[in-house]
Amino acid sequence: MPGSFNRRQFLATTAGVSAATIIPRRVLGGSGFTAPSDRLTAALVGSGTQALRQLMSDWLPRKDLQLVAVCDPNKDSDDYRDWSPHGIRNRVRSFMGNAGWGSETGIRAGRDAGLELIEHHYAATLEQGTYSGCKPYVDYRDMLAESDGIDVVIDMTPDHLHGAVNIHAMRAGKHVVAHKTLANVCYEVHKCVEVAKETGVTTHLMAWNNDPDFYQLKEWLKAGIIGKVKEVHNWSNRPVWPQGWMENPSEPMPVPDGLEWDLWLGCVPDRPYHLDYTHALFRGWYDFGAGCLGDMGNYSLWRTYRMLNPGPVVSVSATPATGCVIVGNQCQWRRSNVGFPAASTVHFEHKDLDIYWYDGGMKPRLAKGLLPYGVPVPREGMLYVGEYGTIMGNFLGQRFSLLPESRMKALAGSMPAAKSDEDVVDPVDEYVGAMKVGKQSRGSFINVRDLAEATCLAAIALRTGKHLMWDAETKAFTNDDEAGAYLTREYRPGWEL
Repeated sequence: MPGSFNRRQFLATTAGVSAATIIPRRVLGGSGFTAPSDRLTAALVGSGTQALRQLMSDWLPRKDLQLVAVCDPNKDSDDYRDWSPHGIRNRVRSFMGNAGWGSETGIRAGRDAGLELIEHHYAATLEQGTYSGCKPYVDYRDMLAESDGIDVVIDMTPDHLHGAVNIHAMRAGKHVVAHKTLANVCYEVHKCVEVAKETGVTTHLMAWNNDPDFYQLKEWLKAGIIGKVKEVHNWSNRPVWPQGWMENPSEPMPVPDGLEWDLWLGCVPDRPYHLDYTHALFRGWYDFGAGCLGDMGNYSLWRTYRMLNPGPVVSVSATPATGCVIVGNQCQWRRSNVGFPAASTVHFEHKDLDIYWYDGGMKPRLAKGLLPYGVPVPREGMLYVGEYGTIMGNFLGQRFSLLPESRMKALAGSMPAAKSDEDVVDPVDEYVGAMKVGKQSRGSFINVRDLAEATCLAAIALRTGKHLMWDAETKAFTNDDEAGAYLTREYRPGWEL
C-alpha cells in the first residue's frame, strides 16, 4: 500500500491531512477545461458497477469536476454481479469507443477498471494520447493521508463502509457525496450527522431526487386535496438479488488474487471470504447491507419526509417472511440473525403519520372501488391516504393521480399547479453548486437524518421481531434494552469511530 502514514494517528485526528498532494492543480488544465478555480477535484472510493455507471453519466462529462484518485480494495476482476450479463460492459465500450473492453463471459469492475475509464476519457477530452492524472489507491485511509489536492470524496462503497468513509473524509476536510444509504447502523448515522455539523463541509446523499412531480404533488397535499395525510404506503419488487439466507456461508472459498479482503471487510470483524458477501449481494446481509429499504427506500421515502416532515419515528415494527430449517429430522421455524428476509413489511409510527414499507412482492390492500375491477395493484408504487381521499403514484410518487379515476376526472382543471419550477435542479448540479459556494446541499446528511435513522431501526425490528419504541432525543429504545445492542456494531481493532 502506498505511504507509511500511521493509520491509528489518522483515525484519532479530526484533520487527518498531510502536506502531500495527489497531483498539483497546475497540471489539471488543458484544451477545453474549466479554470482550476471553477473546478472541483474528486476522489472516487469504491469502483464497482454502480460507480462505473455514475462515472459515465454524472461525473466524467462535467467540466467543473475532475477525478484525481480512485480507490478500491479490489484491483480488477470479472466476478461482479449486475442486472444484465453485458449491460455495464456494453455501456463502457460505447463510452470509451473500445469494443474490446471488459470480459466476454463475466462482469468487470474494480480499481483498474475505474482508472482505465477515467484516464481514457480525459485523454480523449484533452486530445492527447495518454493521461495519467488519476492516482490509484487500495486503502482510502492512505488516500486521505495525502489528500491535499482533493476537494470532494465520492463514497460508492458497500453499505457497511459508508459511515467510516463518510466520517473520515469529513474529518479530513473534504466535501462528501455518498451513495445510499448514509450508514447501516444507527451509531454511524448519528456520527455522520454530528461530524457534518462540526466540520461544516458540504455533504450530499445521492438518494435525494428533485423533479417537477415532487413539487406538483407537494402542492396537491398542501392544498388539502385529500385532507390531512394519515398513512403512506410504499412498496417495491425488490430484492432483485438472492436474499433470505438463514446462515453465513459455510463452504470455504479462496480470496481472489487482487482483492485485499481485510480492507473490504473494513470495520466488520474478520470472517472467511465468500463471493456472496461482495458486490451486489452485500445488500442482503445485516453486517454489510441495509436491505431493500436501504437500497431504494431512501429514494422514495425521502420525498415523503421532505413533503410531510413527520420528524423522527416514535416506534417501528416489522414482519419478515418466515424461514424454516431442518434440525435433525424436524422442521423448525427460524428468524435469521445474519440476513434480511426474502420479503418483509415495516411499520414506522410517527407522531402524526404512519408509514408502511413493503418489499419482496408484498403490496398494500386498496379499499374496494379505488381501482377498476380486475386492475391489479402495480408491482411498485406509492400511496398517500388522507382523511377523505387517496393519491397513488409510481414507486417515487411520480405520475400520480387521485383514486378513484372518477374523482380525478371530476376535479380536472381545478387542481392546483406547482407554483414554480425554480427549485427543480439536476441532483449533480445541486451538490456541485453547493460545494462551490461552501454550503450544505438540500440532500445533505443533516437533512436525511430522520429517514437514515429509521432505515437502521427497521433492520433491528426485523432481527428482533419486536415492536420497538424509540426516543430520538436519547437515541435509545425505551421498551427493550437488548435491542439496543444492534444500534452499533462490533468494530475490528483500528476501525473504531
